[in-house]
Amino acid sequence: MFRYSLRIFAAGALAAALFSGCAADRGLIKKECRFESGRIYFAAPTLLPGTTVEMKTPGYWISRHPYPDRLIMSPDEIVDFNSGICRLTGVIPDIPLFPERISRKAFSASLRRQLERFRRGRYYRSDGSAADNAFYSPIEENMVLFGPGAADIDVRFAYVVHNADQRLLPVKEGLNASPGDADFDELQNSSLGPGTPVAVLHTSRDGKWHYVSSTVSEGWVEEGRLAFCGREETRDADSVLDFAVVTAARADIYLDSGLKEYYDYARMGDRFILKSAAPAAVEIVLLLRARDGRLKRASGYISIDEVNRGYLPYTPRNAIRQAFRMLNTPYGWGGMYGEQDCSQFIREVFSVMGIKLPRNSSVQAQVGRPLACDPAKEKEKCFSRENGAAGGITTVLTNGHIMLFLGTEGGRPYAIHDGWAYRVRDAEGKDEVRLVNRVAVTGLDLGEGSSKGSFLNRIKSLRIIAGDLP
Repeated sequence: MFRYSLRIFAAGALAAALFSGCAADRGLIKKECRFESGRIYFAAPTLLPGTTVEMKTPGYWISRHPYPDRLIMSPDEIVDFNSGICRLTGVIPDIPLFPERISRKAFSASLRRQLERFRRGRYYRSDGSAADNAFYSPIEENMVLFGPGAADIDVRFAYVVHNADQRLLPVKEGLNASPGDADFDELQNSSLGPGTPVAVLHTSRDGKWHYVSSTVSEGWVEEGRLAFCGREETRDADSVLDFAVVTAARADIYLDSGLKEYYDYARMGDRFILKSAAPAAVEIVLLLRARDGRLKRASGYISIDEVNRGYLPYTPRNAIRQAFRMLNTPYGWGGMYGEQDCSQFIREVFSVMGIKLPRNSSVQAQVGRPLACDPAKEKEKCFSRENGAAGGITTVLTNGHIMLFLGTEGGRPYAIHDGWAYRVRDAEGKDEVRLVNRVAVTGLDLGEGSSKGSFLNRIKSLRIIAGDLP
């Protein structure tokens, strides 16, 4: 049995501010990225320091791996591993197991705490003005925060039918930690893809928002993105044995077998019930919203080279190849703009092999077998083969950021990760921020000499995504 507990999974990020626009000045060697506040950052070079062109290919790291084709966990072991993750995090493993009723008093108190957290802080609206009571009061009214005498909540169930932003408050306008940080919306919690089953806990007064819980995150979703169904209908999400899993960074979904009538896109690791396969496309069960808001089923189609029938075997080769399929894709805080942040990147890579990692980086870093490591004293030992570190199956956590270890070259450890920026020391001894803003391969000594130090010096933990290796 898994107890329901209300959780807010905040999006992970490498920094707390983002540039609003970049312009290349022909009189400058470096490309300037200027904030509305007047601060200047510089774009990182395409080939990041300490890397080579060859390092930006999966084969480079696969060829250096001691056991690229070893099966790290069998399908049955992955099922047990996923169960262990649920016990560790306390989340519901499958939506059909969600309680029929939850305490409205506890739920409402949790929502109020979330609202008050923003009220007590200092956040800025899209026009640069500080968010004040005129901003929060209508939101509070729309949230319908019940008093202690209200009846418990009867949980409803639905599927996400279109890609949906999951918000911490029921409002589309964003809040930023400082003026101009438009791409770091503090209200963005996560994003949910088509076919995601959810428990629906609450509806806003205007009916335009529903507070939903998936197996990895909770928050407000726009009403038109959901199709309601019965609890039993959500069992299809994980119980069907014949399914297609998306292996591309993004896969377009069409309504016709000729792949001309576009519907939406799916992310890496999304899975769909498989109906049939043809040379050009697979036919999937596509979940749609009927006019009355209920769930209806139709046929959808995805290019056959963007999916796999069933999960990929969990091998280092497959993990590395999947990570590199997202090389150079943009960074997106909490899944903004249909992109991914550091923890979503890690989650998508492993989901293709059936591993259901948590959404938040700090919780991801609790999953798997820890490796002994003290970067301040023994940097070389941390990533040594003797210590158990191996490319494609080892996660590396720093403060608020998570990466996938690839291997070492010349004694220097490397990782692939979705990051925003790093710092260097300029000629005057001051920090200079270099924007990466994409999935990239970097050495973990990147940032050495800056006030924050390198990734290597800020490591919190290393974990093998497995129990005991075979």
